[in-house]
Amino acid sequence: MPGKRDKSQRRMSAEQVLSAVPYRNAAMEVRRNNDGTAVVSVPMKRPRWLAPPLSWVIPFSSHRRVELDSVGAALLDLCDGTRDIEAIIEKFAADHKLSFREAQLSVTRFLQQLSQRGVVAVVGLSTEEAGAQQA
Repeated sequence: MPGKRDKSQRRMSAEQVLSAVPYRNAAMEVRRNNDGTAVVSVPMKRPRWLAPPLSWVIPFSSHRRVELDSVGAALLDLCDGTRDIEAIIEKFAADHKLSFREAQLSVTRFLQQLSQRGVVAVVGLSTEEAGAQQA
């Protein structure tokens, strides 16, 4: 199909993933609790199909709430746009006495979930930029 790339072209290498930088959503609000947990509120757009009279029947929340435990809140604090994923993994591994690989599995999965919920955006090199950089 024109315009579609196969999976091998869309996949990022491990080096590209580790050098990507996660940024927090500037529009979200974070409410900290005394026990180290946090509640993140991410604004959402109303879908176009949800117009009156359908919107009178179907409830819509203007914000998505994500509750984070103390470990998740600490990881979110590390996503400040100054550290790449590798540095976050190394810090997490040192803080929790884990091997790099153990921390890598946990941190990358957590960042993937935060990205899907709109809490963070992970910015890295595109496949074309990475190829040009390696050449």
